[in-house]
Amino acid sequence: MEQLPEVLPVFRVRSTILMPRAILPITMSESDYLGVASEILENNLIAVIQPRPVFVNGARNLELIEPFKTGCAGRISDVNVVDGEVSIIIQGICRFETISEIPTDGADMKRISVSYDKYMIDIEETDELQEMDKYRLMSALNTYFKTIEVSPNWKEIERAPADVLISALAMACPFHPSEKQSLLEVVGIKERSDMITKIIEMNSFDRYDTARTVN
Repeated sequence: MEQLPEVLPVFRVRSTILMPRAILPITMSESDYLGVASEILENNLIAVIQPRPVFVNGARNLELIEPFKTGCAGRISDVNVVDGEVSIIIQGICRFETISEIPTDGADMKRISVSYDKYMIDIEETDELQEMDKYRLMSALNTYFKTIEVSPNWKEIERAPADVLISALAMACPFHPSEKQSLLEVVGIKERSDMITKIIEMNSFDRYDTARTVN
């Protein structure tokens, strides 16, 4: 915890979250990367946070964007340049709550002051994994993957530690951004498991019900 900085440069990535101990690849143009490279590499840690559009008179205004308050600090583990594009691999470390935005003095990346206190569980050992209902989660996944016509690697899924599996699903499944954000903000692993199971079950039902209505 002592190694985590209280001020972080920010990557705002739409419809994407970073979970603790998970891996997130981000691709940008080489010119965009060169503009922020020095800030990214300064301490090798950045904040990944979802922006959310502001609604004005009931209409979604994409020009007015505010970040969610909760995000995840990540470490840059790899940077590769291929054909003018830069692939950055970020490894999630610990979630945070935003305290305030820091004036940038013309810097290309925004900076925020953060607190990790609420999410210290991310870097501590926990016994919550023993309380998770993995059978219900796997059953919901089976129905969900059939509904969206995906053939997963079940051996890899069953072999994955439960917390790693939940983080991977929260990041990779095509959930609504607000659903992803809700999963990110839940503190405990058991509560996150219960929530993602319910989200998967609801998404499976909604897709099935829509298909049945259309047919």
